[in-house]
Amino acid sequence: MIDHPQTSPCAGYEEACVRAAAMQRLDDASILPLAHTTLLEHGAKAPLAVVLLHGFTNHPGQYRQFAPMLHQRGANVFIPRLPEQGDRDRMTRRMKSITAEQLVATAWEAIDIAQGLGERVAVCGISTSGLLCAYLAQYRSDVARSVPVNPVFGLLHLPLFVSRTIEGALLLLPNRFMWWDPRRKTHELPTTGYPRFPTRGLAQAMRIGDDVRAAAGRKQMAARTAVMVTNLHDPAVNNTLAQAVAQAWRERKPEAVEEYRFRSLPVNHDIIDPENSQPRLDIVYPKLLELIEATP
Repeated sequence: MIDHPQTSPCAGYEEACVRAAAMQRLDDASILPLAHTTLLEHGAKAPLAVVLLHGFTNHPGQYRQFAPMLHQRGANVFIPRLPEQGDRDRMTRRMKSITAEQLVATAWEAIDIAQGLGERVAVCGISTSGLLCAYLAQYRSDVARSVPVNPVFGLLHLPLFVSRTIEGALLLLPNRFMWWDPRRKTHELPTTGYPRFPTRGLAQAMRIGDDVRAAAGRKQMAARTAVMVTNLHDPAVNNTLAQAVAQAWRERKPEAVEEYRFRSLPVNHDIIDPENSQPRLDIVYPKLLELIEATP
């Protein structure tokens, strides 16, 4: 299990802006400007606040086209930079010691901040941040809607026991930095993300999924609603494991849980970054806007 911080929601808009600014001050000269923690706001509390969580080795710039769409439609939007990501040096090793607890703590604080930004709070995240969205859905009753996208509950299309075995081995073996794409190496897209990942860091992120899967089998999801989003042609994750979590949630809170599967997208895992290898933002963005704006 992963211990989460104490919940400390912002009491109002001014406090939310102060705490968001504190996160922004963590973005020193080593961080790409595109990767800075971002707050798009309307000068006052909005009917809806949306937290967007970027993928592993990416940064808030992943949402550089999507976030303004939400903002233009009236939402206050907060995109925190997750720990040790967004460095100007793409070959940095600063993620070598990243932990599940660090990732959870940042996402938890983002939800606390969002409580002062909107009357209702929605959260959306992709890949390992899809796991963070699922974690927030499981444990936070002040999340009105959680939208995990392509969450990594299991590696590739491997059975759960194989994926868990690999995860356990990665936690024990010496940490290594591996190429996301050994053929393209530093040409891997997006060109501002890290082309390598720490093996132990990936396993740490997957601990979040283990926690959610175990908790979902024991108790009701805390969030008001959730919609699990997958890509039928995702090469990187086992979609059946995400569907199993959604089913476990639905068994205890049937009216609150939906699933949506993109069926016509190409083979692709990162379906959000405009610089992804096969962008179909014309399909993805309108559907995500629809799902997020359905926040009750």
